[in-house]
Parts: sequence; C-alpha cells; structure tokens
Amino acid sequence: MQTYIYLTQVVQAETMMFGYRGWRRQWGDERHCGGALLWQLNDCWPTISWAIVDYFLKPKPAYYAVKRVLNPIAVGVRREHHDWSVAHAQPPKTSKYELWIASNKPETVHGSIELRFLSVNTGRDIRAPIVHENITITANGTTDIITDGVIDHIAEPEPHVLAARLWVNNQIVARDVDWPQPFKYLNLTGRQLEIQRQVGVAGETVLVINARKPVKCLVFEEQEGVLLEDNAIDIVPGDEQTVKVTGLGKSPLRYRYLGQESCEVVA
Repeated sequence: MQTYIYLTQVVQAETMMFGYRGWRRQWGDERHCGGALLWQLNDCWPTISWAIVDYFLKPKPAYYAVKRVLNPIAVGVRREHHDWSVAHAQPPKTSKYELWIASNKPETVHGSIELRFLSVNTGRDIRAPIVHENITITANGTTDIITDGVIDHIAEPEPHVLAARLWVNNQIVARDVDWPQPFKYLNLTGRQLEIQRQVGVAGETVLVINARKPVKCLVFEEQEGVLLEDNAIDIVPGDEQTVKVTGLGKSPLRYRYLGQESCEVVA
C-alpha cells in the first residue's frame, strides 16, 4: 500500500463518488439524469487505469465509494466549494450547503436524519447538530432536506466537516461526510484513531472503529481470500463504525488514512 498508490486511489474514489452521487440525485430532480455507465469495473491486465477493481480482482477504494452512493437508500451532503485556482489568499466569506436523500425503494419509507458540524482540528462540534425526525423519504426519487444552508466562515473560521447520518427503523442505513477543500491545507495527522479487533458470532473478524478527530478515507489492505464488508471510509467522533472481515483469521491487517505517515497494523 505505497503512498503514491494510496493517494491516487483516494483521488479516484473522491472523483467517482462525487460524480455518481450527483447523477443519482438528479434522477429525483425532474429526471434530469436517468443513469450512468460505470467505466470501468476491472482491468484485463495489470495496469494503471480508472478500473475500480484491479487485475487481481482486489477492489480499490473507488469500488466502495461508488457502492455506498448507489445503495438502495443513500444520504448526501455537499457544500459549495470555493474556486481556489482564482486566489488562494481570498477564501470565501460564506458557503452554501445542501442535504438530501436518494432512494430507489418502490415505496415511501420514514426515517430520521442528523447533520453535524465537526472541527477537523479538535473533533468537537462547532455548532449544534441539525436533526429532522420522522421524515418521509420519497419512493424512487430524491428527498431534499436542506437546499439553502449557509456556512459563515467569518463566525466559524475553523475548518470543519459536515457529517450526515440517516436512520430507518432505528438503524443507521447511510452516512456521508463533506470535507473542506483542498485537503492539502488541512493537518490530518494525530487523528487518535482506535481500532479494536473482535470475533463475530459466525467466527468472522469484526473491526470496531472510533476516532477523536475526523479521519479521511481509512483504507484496510485488500488481501487474497479476505472479504471486507466496507472500506475506504470516513470516521467522525461519536460515530462508532464496525466492519466485518471474513477469511482473515488471525492474520495481520494493515491500514492507512489520509495524512498518516506510514501504514499501521490492526492489533
């Protein structure tokens, strides 16, 4: 999991996530987009390409990123990003943001949604979360929750993530995290990531993941014969996530995240 390979795959995952998330949302926006062709799934020989699964059938981070935004029910949060190519010394005073739910369920369902504003540097909430309960999620379409949210960079100058979670039937079914851009301006070291290795009811490995500060693109190493339930995930404080791993046994499992100096191993 060399650094240059990891970084290029993070860029690919971010790019494809952003595209497919937006295209899917447009299906519910007066049917402006009825679908998108995924190019491409796998490689026919070892090479560098846009494939989301490599020649050896190991999924790349982009595979999981696209999978999440195409789940039957997915939540999306997106801020208006400043064009930093114009003037790096003049950041915007305000930014708009949006929050929505995309569903391909044939019937309406009800759920609850939460949006948190978390400091990248400290992991603390910089303002009170926004919570909407008992919302009706439109069948086979998009449900707009917030269309005109505003981030005041003067009152809240600290870089922060927008972290959304969606519950249906009292279970979290979707997450999404929007990060301030560009990443090169963020200090992502010292995330205080905690990963506990447990044994599940069927004998599989269960990774229990927490962090004191927001973590960008936590990637576990893909191994032959090992199946990861999820990968390339963002972790925010106060939102414990679990990942089931089958076929790992007692073997070591390496991981890394954006800003980490080198790979580490799950204890």
